[in-house]
Amino acid sequence: MSQTKRMIQQLSVNLLNMQRGRVKAIDYVMIRVPNSFAPVPAERNFVQRQILGAPPMSLLEFVAALDRIGDDPRPLGVILYLRGLSASTADLQTMRDAVLRLREKGKRALSYAPGYRTLDYFLASACDEILLAPSGLLETSGLFSQQVFIKEGLAAAGLQFDAVAISPYKGAADALTRNEPSAEGREQTNWLLDSVFDTIIDGIAATRKMKADAVARMIDGAIHLSEDALEQGYVDGIMNEEALIKYLGVNKITMWEEANQQLYLPVRDFSGRYVALLYAGGMIVDGESASPPSDVPAPIPFVGGERMGDITVNQQVRNLMKDPACGALVLYIDSGGGSASASESMASALSEFAKSRPLVVYMGGVAASGGYYIATPAHWIVAQAGTITGSIGVIMGKLVNSDLLKKLRFNPVSYLRGDNADLIAGDNPFSDAQRELIRDSIEHKYEQFLTRVADSRERSVAEIDAIGGGRVWTGQQALERGLIDEIGNLQTAVDKARELAKLPESAPSVLVRDKGKPIGAQLAEANPAALAKYVVENVTMLTDRAQYIMPFDWRVK
Repeated sequence: MSQTKRMIQQLSVNLLNMQRGRVKAIDYVMIRVPNSFAPVPAERNFVQRQILGAPPMSLLEFVAALDRIGDDPRPLGVILYLRGLSASTADLQTMRDAVLRLREKGKRALSYAPGYRTLDYFLASACDEILLAPSGLLETSGLFSQQVFIKEGLAAAGLQFDAVAISPYKGAADALTRNEPSAEGREQTNWLLDSVFDTIIDGIAATRKMKADAVARMIDGAIHLSEDALEQGYVDGIMNEEALIKYLGVNKITMWEEANQQLYLPVRDFSGRYVALLYAGGMIVDGESASPPSDVPAPIPFVGGERMGDITVNQQVRNLMKDPACGALVLYIDSGGGSASASESMASALSEFAKSRPLVVYMGGVAASGGYYIATPAHWIVAQAGTITGSIGVIMGKLVNSDLLKKLRFNPVSYLRGDNADLIAGDNPFSDAQRELIRDSIEHKYEQFLTRVADSRERSVAEIDAIGGGRVWTGQQALERGLIDEIGNLQTAVDKARELAKLPESAPSVLVRDKGKPIGAQLAEANPAALAKYVVENVTMLTDRAQYIMPFDWRVK
């Protein structure tokens, strides 16, 4: 961004704020919280907006909205209207942090919902008051996570997945190669769930001024009827939505869509250097970044989400290196990993950036395996207590389709030049000799992974190996093991980047969008053929080379 463009931007903000100052009173702002959040704002062009409408509020926009409400002297507070919420523990902690910042600025925060489940309540508990509809239920019954093992289902279709992993903890293929969890997989899932559960209990206890055992009793005793929830002090009021204005003692509740046009915009110094914010989300692949042409059903692990391509990310990093106004980079990682070669490629480009300017990593919902690998060049790593990270390890596998072809009465005839020309071919499982070759290959890549992490964290390879081997940790566990530097949110990371770069607090953070930006939602959003093609491409990307990918698709609700 040129200095002239930045000055024009600053002037525009000043003029808009003068115009917005004509609105003398904004009592309470209501935000209808989406059921799920994209981490950063989605991009839709003019035509897409006309057909599909504006994209849903992102996590960054939610945080920015609360910060603007808190900084504007006119609003009295905010009402979060919740109707079911599916988000990672880390993202919920980021939302809670934004609510608590708003309260620290003297604003009042309330949540309102027709009912609360555990994750809703975790967010709502950060507010001054929790309000419930008269017929509402408090369904804070705990956390539920499920892993589906499809080995026999694949076999019924004539398919088999063959994999070689660095250790039993690197169980990315377990869902495809086993009928039930391994002892290590079960152990790992339980320690993650225990850590997340403790985080939620401690968070609710802290903001609701309850003891942890009282929160545990609330969870174990759920479901609670509305009157019981009020009597127990789990909620602060029962009312219909129409009664909110009278309850608050105001003339009007302004919806966020209207308030967004009335609240002051943040004033930043656009004349100097800035902190670049680069979002690195999705399965790591060799090539360009992309997004699926439509929403993919939740049960499809790994292969249905967005792609983070090394060509795209590397070009974005190189562009920032050429910009003297870029004082520091915050890399926002939300990825369970993927291609080992693409991870190394991105880590190399980021290492080059880090030679001249501060690089700070913020880990969102998940930054594991390859997602952790690309964090290694950072000068500082920030994660939430509930972030899923670690999974330092390697796996390689392929889908064997010979039985399927027999069932279809197909007769493939293969011609080879070279003893292992069929190494990745789907005709047969790996031979013993091939398995040894792959074992040597992934052990080499694992040593490379260990060395990168050891150098980054200033530890010995043996120390990293003891907490590696595919083991997955929460952010809190990772802090205790020295894999990250600080528990915090994205703002924590931006503040650290400003500090390391010796930039003033007024230096803006700018979301990187240029050069090779991810493909946005397509007009043919509901085209099943386009979706099927995208998923097949992702499956192919997962089965033709070594992977730094976490052992499972982590979902808690």
